[in-house]
Amino acid sequence: MPPPSATAKPQAPPDVVLATHYWAVGPAIALDEYLRPRVSRYLFIAHPLYGRPARAYFRRFQAGTPIAQGERRPLPGPLRFAGDLWRTVRWAGAGDRGRLFIAGDNLLALAGLWLRRRRRVKAVILYSIDFVPKRFANPLLNRLYHAVDRYAVEHVDAVWNTSAGLEQARRARDGGASRTPQLVVPVGASYRRIRRYPLAAIDPHRIAFLGHLVERQGVQLVIEALPLIRRAVADASLLVIGDGPYAATLKALARGRGVEGAVDFAGYSDDHPAIETLLARCALGVAPYSPDPQSLSRFQGLPGKIKNYLACGLAVVLTGVPMEARSVEAAGAGVVVAYRKEEIAAAVIAYLKDPERLGRAREAAARLGAAFDWDDLFDHAFERTLPLIAR
Repeated sequence: MPPPSATAKPQAPPDVVLATHYWAVGPAIALDEYLRPRVSRYLFIAHPLYGRPARAYFRRFQAGTPIAQGERRPLPGPLRFAGDLWRTVRWAGAGDRGRLFIAGDNLLALAGLWLRRRRRVKAVILYSIDFVPKRFANPLLNRLYHAVDRYAVEHVDAVWNTSAGLEQARRARDGGASRTPQLVVPVGASYRRIRRYPLAAIDPHRIAFLGHLVERQGVQLVIEALPLIRRAVADASLLVIGDGPYAATLKALARGRGVEGAVDFAGYSDDHPAIETLLARCALGVAPYSPDPQSLSRFQGLPGKIKNYLACGLAVVLTGVPMEARSVEAAGAGVVVAYRKEEIAAAVIAYLKDPERLGRAREAAARLGAAFDWDDLFDHAFERTLPLIAR
């Protein structure tokens, strides 16, 4: 099904700045794709996350057509955060007045608030992607992070939370509700854009993992389970899409378990349609979040990787960490397992050895994923938000 017409639902305001930190696919990147064809005057500002060897950049658009761009190297060490703020203010402050500023995180919301004070923007939305009580191991940094977050939430014009759990966590931290309007704007996927394949047209024994390669994502448990899976399904393989500080450890683990040839580390990509095509050719997706009390996923409904699996028509094997994990199982689109390699192996084997069951789960996944198309979610978000911030 083709994407909806860019002029069918002109919900977005005519003049928007979106500033975010980026890694790969994610809500702010999806919002950028949504806004470009819909906004008359649009500025996208992006800063690399986790100190990746990438550049901060801006892209300015007029009626969907690029009209200006620029980029800079991130500053070294802690200066990078100050540099991100300064560049955001500088790049956004050069535009027209009356803009809506959307910040993809609480730090960049400070830039929006400064611009609002200087009357360079009219309103600020904080698009809150995640929340965790212990963001940094360093207590001082952690307190600073929460001070910034608390200030941003209290002073922006509206907050978009990816799940109700984020607002609940902040209430527990702050001892009460914020006066700022809070809206749930769930994580989605490009459902209409994605081509889903019948079981006969895919690799029926290929397992997919999409995400940032850090320990809490749990992909190491899938690699640990892979020898057990391959005893039952000899040609089972694992595709890992993503990169991160844990990548070298995972590759060493695959070698140590004798499954190096069965694990394809595809690396980082920002080519979202290509990622979707790779996923859609797999049989099922895994989301083995570790039961870490500080996990970002504890406060999310269904994280982005799961929405992408569903949109691609993949059955899902996941742990019960996300708040809405059981909704996948209830829909018949997957199964929730404990964080143990034996349980992951058993669930994967049950799907790979039973094509009829796998096919039913894939059909259910596609039906569930249809409810989370990005265009529909953002249309609804702007419909609810614009009356709240109109002045």
